[in-house]
Amino acid sequence: MGQILDPLIDPMHVDQDAKTERAFGASAGGETGAQQDDVRGFRRSSVYAMDWAGDKLLVATKDSPGIRLQDVQTGEEERTWQGEWMSIRCDPNNPFIAAAVSWSGKFKLFDTRSASQSVFDVDLKKTSNTMKEFLVLCWSPDSKHIALNNRSDQIYLLNLRTAKGDNCLRLGASKNMNTEVNQMVWTAEGDTLWIATGGTPGKIHVFPSQSLQSDSSAAVVAHQYATISLASDPAGKYVASGGADCMVTLWDPKHLVCTRTFGYAVQAVTNLDFNHNGTLLAWGTTTGEKNLTIVGTDTGSLYWQDPTPAPVQQLRWHPKRNILAYALNASLMPEERDQYRDRGRGGRERETSIIHTLKVPDHI
Repeated sequence: MGQILDPLIDPMHVDQDAKTERAFGASAGGETGAQQDDVRGFRRSSVYAMDWAGDKLLVATKDSPGIRLQDVQTGEEERTWQGEWMSIRCDPNNPFIAAAVSWSGKFKLFDTRSASQSVFDVDLKKTSNTMKEFLVLCWSPDSKHIALNNRSDQIYLLNLRTAKGDNCLRLGASKNMNTEVNQMVWTAEGDTLWIATGGTPGKIHVFPSQSLQSDSSAAVVAHQYATISLASDPAGKYVASGGADCMVTLWDPKHLVCTRTFGYAVQAVTNLDFNHNGTLLAWGTTTGEKNLTIVGTDTGSLYWQDPTPAPVQQLRWHPKRNILAYALNASLMPEERDQYRDRGRGGRERETSIIHTLKVPDHI
């Protein structure tokens, strides 16, 4: 009865809230259905970016070889790609195709089933000497465009649609935002591109899908301080933003209206992501806070806030299952490693990995 009368939970989501609490173990006397594990092979690796390539993890690290495709189940490294890549994301409609961009201006579109097969492998700096120092890339939901941004706060749209037999990457619209750009996402329907910017207050700029014209854009004040992170709900109900004001905000992407805020963070929210059906939202924060947080988007409930040895630097939900991969900040891992070792089979000590997974029952 208490749950039904709770004004913070919509009555239509009470059953969903109860199932999710049981799945995470919030009301099971400490026994949890959520299972944590580490991904072997990434001890003390500085992780720039990662994404799910089907059931495997594609991880870009600072140390050699650069990009690794890792089998999460076996811990085996399947193949690698050389280079220092700042951002990688897999095609939303084809888990075997991935895009990567480097600080120096190189762009690569490649098949993860082959260590040598690339669709595009180009140096964007040869097109323009301003196309360098890239930080973030994101795919449009129809897989036809990729948006890039660099340290100069310039946005570029790449057109991946090529004529038959014309294997030529085309540059679309571009724009100098004249303000700090921190993150970008397309909405699930692909009709708008959302751009998180710095400043006081922190704003989100919303542009029509393939146009970066200011006269057709909108801007909303999202946070008291800089808007740092963005995520788009695959189901199309929400866009989430994280800010330097320690708040996470849910937005209605159709009407640009704030529908809910979460205040469980005590540091700037630097990375966040939705699960495959948009019912769960996970986030990590900056240097002063060491935990992983997961909330319900429809219920507003806090389901998981677990201490971690270092701040969560990157996180990505599996595209079809409730499996969350998250990477810790290697530079802030404790030096006293013995505190963070566990016993493997046969009594062997195994150092805690930088990358971990959290598996939650898929039926919630």
